[in-house]
Amino acid sequence: MAALIRILIAAAAVFPVVEPSFIMSAYSADGGIILHYPPDNVVMEFGLVNISMSLPDGSADIIEVRNNNEKVAGIVPGPGFECFSVPIKPGVNKIQISVLRNGKKVYDKSLSVFRRSDLESKYREPPAGFRKDYFHMRDNVQCRECHVLEARESDKKPVNPESFIVQAFDEKAVISATSTCYSCHKEIASAPYVHGPVAVWSCVSCHDADSEPKYSVKKPDAEVCFGCHREQKNNWAAKKYTHGPVTIGKCAICHSPHSADYPFNLYKSTWDLCVNCHAEKGSGKHVLGDSFSTEGHPTRDRPDPLRNGKELSCASCHDPHASNYPHLWAFEVQTIFELCKKCHYDK
Repeated sequence: MAALIRILIAAAAVFPVVEPSFIMSAYSADGGIILHYPPDNVVMEFGLVNISMSLPDGSADIIEVRNNNEKVAGIVPGPGFECFSVPIKPGVNKIQISVLRNGKKVYDKSLSVFRRSDLESKYREPPAGFRKDYFHMRDNVQCRECHVLEARESDKKPVNPESFIVQAFDEKAVISATSTCYSCHKEIASAPYVHGPVAVWSCVSCHDADSEPKYSVKKPDAEVCFGCHREQKNNWAAKKYTHGPVTIGKCAICHSPHSADYPFNLYKSTWDLCVNCHAEKGSGKHVLGDSFSTEGHPTRDRPDPLRNGKELSCASCHDPHASNYPHLWAFEVQTIFELCKKCHYDK
């Protein structure tokens, strides 16, 4: 026994203990589940996490996936690997993977994912023990059996914002077939409003294959965004006042660079997005409520008098990017009373 102990001690000196969760190609196994990606306590930037796992063939009828106790997926397993996307919200997401056979659980696996968000201050910094893990920085040999993990020339299509929509609809099958990114990342384009480069799967128009970490995007965001949005760049640069996110070049605070449920690729509706940072305006009585009117002025749930078919919102009076006028007013006015007359011209 003493000799065995000496051998083990010597082996430990040669092969020191490392952190397996961020180095091993198969991060963890629980019963028959092998979770290849992501590691536990990982930090993600956007609203989806890609999960890759495997389990013994024929060991399950269905894989159930829950996030914070809400069912988000039911997957009929095939042979080999299972790869799927799970939607995540800002903050800690507790993901539970249950493998069932004949209605009974045979394996369970859980992991925690923190979605970071610049939009909400309480989610800007991850909790202790969470950290980022960059999938494309490793070889991931097991994934290469099915996937090409390096971008090709076809993943950088000609960038022409005016033709994005036409290309996306006319060439959808061809675009997806020629994209090496599509098979793993197709869910990022599943929301109703899709960013032009994503719609045509021109991923390396924005993501840099030579960057560190690999396929990251230059910061600040505006360095990349203004490559296409030149008109906006010139327009806003000529204005006296700019909104905070524009000033610091962080377009992705408000806009999803991939796809979103709201127009202009906004993460939330206009009003909800604005009061997320300007919480003191959230009463809906932003103007006049602290002066001669106890009712205040509505900021939502009314038709916009100057934009037919649109609802009143913060953007009815304020430009969300830049303006030559105080308080980012969207009209050529210098005082609040001039602003009021734009709608209340009969007063």
